[in-house]
Amino acid sequence: MLIRDVIRNREPYSTKSSATVQEAVEFMAARNIGAVCVVDDEGRLLGVFSERDVVNRIVVPQRDPHRVRVGEVTSELRAVIQCDETPHQALERMERAGTRHLPVVDGDRWVGMLSIRDLLRVEVGEQGDELKLLHDYIQH
Repeated sequence: MLIRDVIRNREPYSTKSSATVQEAVEFMAARNIGAVCVVDDEGRLLGVFSERDVVNRIVVPQRDPHRVRVGEVTSELRAVIQCDETPHQALERMERAGTRHLPVVDGDRWVGMLSIRDLLRVEVGEQGDELKLLHDYIQH
């Protein structure tokens, strides 16, 4: 299984760097996501904006989310994952970068976001498949 299989048929969520923090947070809340990719007007990936950025860069310093632009408080891009890499490689990269989200790229084009939740779902699914095979083997 490759990363492209994990994110297949999923809308790639992003926000523009010119959006306000309030707009980005409302977007994230409506979709129940903890982070969103930040892109420029041409759709190029600039970074990742997360709930942690909201807490550390808006709430704690008491900045107005209606006035601050996402581009001002976005975390720099620490790592990405290519579509043709594996979930295992993604997990290792997340661990090294100390993040729970990885933007997914196809060459130099941004195509989506991968979360630790996605990788857990893959792992649980693979273990379930193995258990079913073992059960079928034992029953026959």
